[in-house]
Amino acid sequence: MSPLRAGAFFLGAMMLQWFWNTHLSYWGAAPQFLLAATVLIAARRGPVAAMLVGYVWGLYSDVLRADLFGADALLYALVGYAAGLVRRQIDLQTVAPLSAVVLLLSWLYFVGRGLLGLIFVKSFYWPGWIPVLATPPMNALAAMIADVLWENRRTR
Repeated sequence: MSPLRAGAFFLGAMMLQWFWNTHLSYWGAAPQFLLAATVLIAARRGPVAAMLVGYVWGLYSDVLRADLFGADALLYALVGYAAGLVRRQIDLQTVAPLSAVVLLLSWLYFVGRGLLGLIFVKSFYWPGWIPVLATPPMNALAAMIADVLWENRRTR
């Protein structure tokens, strides 16, 4: 991927995340495009690139919220690392395994965020049932769409 396209993808994902969370979120449930894109980058480029991009996107996500600053940077980097390791055992080049891994890592993200809240704020961070149950399937759908767009771009 050329540096210009990579930069456009990087900034476009950030703007999409901000717009969706600001204007289209219902009851706290919104897809985490940055998390899904981190897994997609791990599937295509490996754990190191995904950790770097996930860390920067996590810092951006932390700036958008006022709670648990640094949690998303840590968790997105860990998600990128985990997806990069999983790609050695599971073929993440296809849509179904990619979306299943995004679904699982999204739920683990919520558990990790809760545990970080328990460590640093002395209470388990719980966003509510609706975000915990609705966001992971939306993340998996976002990963499917991103994968299809990534593959369409590659075939041209």
